[in-house]
Amino acid sequence: MKQLATRWVLLCTLVLFAAMATVYFVVDIPPSAQLASADSGVKCRDYDPSSIIEVSKPLNVAVWNIYKQQLEGWEEELNALADDNSIILLQEAQARPQLLSYVEDNGWHSNQAYAFAINGEIAGVMTLSDAIPEKVCAFTKVEPYLRLPKSALYSAYKLSSGEVLSVINLHSINFTYGVQEYVEQLDALVEGVSELKGPLIIAGDFNTWSNERLDVVKQKLGAIGLQEAPFQPDNRLKVFSHPLDHLFYRGLKLTGAETQDTKASDHAVLEAQFTYQ
Repeated sequence: MKQLATRWVLLCTLVLFAAMATVYFVVDIPPSAQLASADSGVKCRDYDPSSIIEVSKPLNVAVWNIYKQQLEGWEEELNALADDNSIILLQEAQARPQLLSYVEDNGWHSNQAYAFAINGEIAGVMTLSDAIPEKVCAFTKVEPYLRLPKSALYSAYKLSSGEVLSVINLHSINFTYGVQEYVEQLDALVEGVSELKGPLIIAGDFNTWSNERLDVVKQKLGAIGLQEAPFQPDNRLKVFSHPLDHLFYRGLKLTGAETQDTKASDHAVLEAQFTYQ
């Protein structure tokens, strides 16, 4: 048993070094957070004109780690989500021609965080919406070991009530020893949204695979008035018995939340329905 454990540790170490070498020699990582666009180095973008979302209509939101579109059926899954949702938050989106063509052909407004790129294909969270936001900003946090940044996108949408709907699409860092770096990323997020007024959604892949991580998320987001959507049925991907994906909200009335298993990713799809208060 001891010999088997030693071999396992050695294998994990070799895999880690191989991944680090790949990052160093193959992966393009921008020096700071920026949006994936022709405007190199732009962190935030203002849209004029933007759209106005009518508050008399329901707000339906989907959240999905799309697993870099590595599995068959992702396009069909997106088509199904598009039928029922006006905002779709994707994590692990890889800007390959097929995804970019899908977005353009279906008339989505899209923004993506430039976390890193491999062979010119940008990876990072991507937000799709029917409405054009008035402002979008990208944020990144580097994984302490693999050195691959995880990303977040802030999108602000004008509402017919005069308020602003703020939506954060988040992919939290994963491989850490302890929670210091994890807390740092979350603290930066909380600081950034603490002054926001109006309805707010923070959702995505939080990588909450431990009690400590989950407690930190609930405590810090609860402190700024957010509550978590309970899913029924709940088929979210779990690691060490903890779900990784979450949706937190405030200033909205939740009318339903469910998940759907899919063969197009290792993560289930999350969907939530809201009305404006």
